[in-house]
Amino acid sequence: MIGRTFNWGIIGTGGIARQFAADLRLLPYVRLAGVCSRDERRAAAFAAEFAVARSFADPDRFLADPEIDAVYVASPNSVHADQAVAAIEAGKPVLVEKPLAVSANEARRIADAAAARRIFAMEGLWTRFLPAVREAKRLVEEGRIGEVREIRAELAYRRTEAADGRLFRPELGGGAALDLGVYPLSLAIHFLGRPTSVSGSSRIGASGVDVRTEFRLAFEGAQAHLSCGFDRDGDNRFIVIGSEGALRLEAPFLKAQRLTLFSQSSAKAALGGGGRSLLSRVAARLPLPGREIRSHAFDGVGLRFEAEAVMRAVRDGKTQSAVMPIADSIAGLEIIETVRFVR
Repeated sequence: MIGRTFNWGIIGTGGIARQFAADLRLLPYVRLAGVCSRDERRAAAFAAEFAVARSFADPDRFLADPEIDAVYVASPNSVHADQAVAAIEAGKPVLVEKPLAVSANEARRIADAAAARRIFAMEGLWTRFLPAVREAKRLVEEGRIGEVREIRAELAYRRTEAADGRLFRPELGGGAALDLGVYPLSLAIHFLGRPTSVSGSSRIGASGVDVRTEFRLAFEGAQAHLSCGFDRDGDNRFIVIGSEGALRLEAPFLKAQRLTLFSQSSAKAALGGGGRSLLSRVAARLPLPGREIRSHAFDGVGLRFEAEAVMRAVRDGKTQSAVMPIADSIAGLEIIETVRFVR
């Protein structure tokens, strides 16, 4: 993107903020103009590490900075809505780390504020912008695997409260559905639209958050079976089965760098080969009849692709992303609210 330097501001100094800042270094004509944290020392340290022009402990001063072209909200889930709305009211386009909010109502508040001010706003569901995912979407739309009949996906990483207490705190918007479930839900909506019916169940841990949630979605002529959890390490693949073949985003699909196409005769094989042994991993990469492997490797974590999309949209005067519209974010949260806490 050649032209005037685009100036980002970041709210938050945690792990995802650091990954975003590191990925911005891979883009030309991009500058980190400001970082804001309630802890002044953390903000100053972050600014020193990533060559950020200014650090702030006062959000109002941060949002009033005229040099900041857009704000990335990378704070705990529970404050996403308040901080996003504050940025919008300050006239700043905003990218909000997933989940957009902890409830559909809070997400609607962001959407309403953005619409009223005609300011760009988007959930940072960065997986939709990855080259492998964009190609998968194109292949499905072109009919490469025929009519989509089923989606199967799992995203699970074993986590403990002792190792990552944030994920197990209800007041911070913790839980498997909001942390992990948003990924397969968002992609299912991306490929099939909004479901006609929703069911599922959750297992609630001692902390009061869901440690495992299962989603069963029905669409016109198709269905989706999605699972997420902190209770095990899953196969973490996203599989789309069609009438004439199948497509698989390889693990971990949330940052997919490889997809596999299966012919109609070998479509059932898309559901296999999910083992984590060395033999299973090697076998999954071997060229076999009826199977085509496509690589989409990239540098960095993958957050730069959503950053590029935001910058392009803002420069074009758009208020929403065609790839990640807020309506899809709201739809995902509505599904979570339908299923979460159902035993």
